[in-house]
Amino acid sequence: MRHPMTTLRSALLAALLAAGIAPAGWAQAPATPATPGSGFADPSRPALHAPPPEASLVWRGPAVDTLATLRQRGLLRVCVVPVDPMVMNDAKGNFVGYSVDLARKLAQDLAVDLEFVPSSWGLVISDLVHRSCDVIASGLWMTVPRALAVNFTAPTVHDGVYLVASQAKAPGKTALADFDQPGMAVAVYAGTPQEALARRLLPKAKLIATNDDPLHLVLQGQAQAALAPTLSPQTLLQAAPGQLYLPRNTPLASTAAAMAVRKGDPDFLSFLNTWLALQRDSGWLEERVLFWSDSNRWPK
Repeated sequence: MRHPMTTLRSALLAALLAAGIAPAGWAQAPATPATPGSGFADPSRPALHAPPPEASLVWRGPAVDTLATLRQRGLLRVCVVPVDPMVMNDAKGNFVGYSVDLARKLAQDLAVDLEFVPSSWGLVISDLVHRSCDVIASGLWMTVPRALAVNFTAPTVHDGVYLVASQAKAPGKTALADFDQPGMAVAVYAGTPQEALARRLLPKAKLIATNDDPLHLVLQGQAQAALAPTLSPQTLLQAAPGQLYLPRNTPLASTAAAMAVRKGDPDFLSFLNTWLALQRDSGWLEERVLFWSDSNRWPK
């Protein structure tokens, strides 16, 4: 049998709760749920903060289906910039070279005609973005600033980065440390991976970043050495017989080159990467690299 006070307290509590009132001492301390609706509170959990306001969304305009467009057009337009041995001119003025071979094979597999669009290093990205061509195939080095403007395919080739020195200004040196000296000037292409490599490996040397060919500065006596990317290091020496030499026969690093396409068209980029993978697996890419690494095959 229940005690009368117990019955009275139960009735009073029920009445208060029904009215939405919890007597002092009977109320449970409010808890912050770990997740909305979980009913579980973790005392060690940090306090929740309001999420930051949503930033304005950036919407891309409608994309062009490049692959369908060029097949309907029946023509693949390729931007090229002359650079040995990627894009060169033979005695008849025709384009030849490693990147030229890639462009011709790509057009053949797409069953379309091919048109080369000559450009320059300063304008080739702009030419692609403004639709003067469909793709860049010119041994274009992959860099972060360029990747912000265009999409690169998988690398088509890796150039070895070699240290090339002046026979007159720095004869007989064979160690990297010989060039990492305050009295040494080393030329590199400005804004490229070679510039970052030179700053890391040769921090004591005077670094000359140029938009011109770094080897020109060496031949002109403005630098004792240069970092030069190439498929064929011996070709660099043949360009100036008796004036240049390789302090070491192995490359300091490699620089990746690739095709480039406009942003906003993942289907075209995916197709090119698939096509490159097939050419690589078949051995055709490597065969072309070996062919054009021999400077005796270059136009004279």
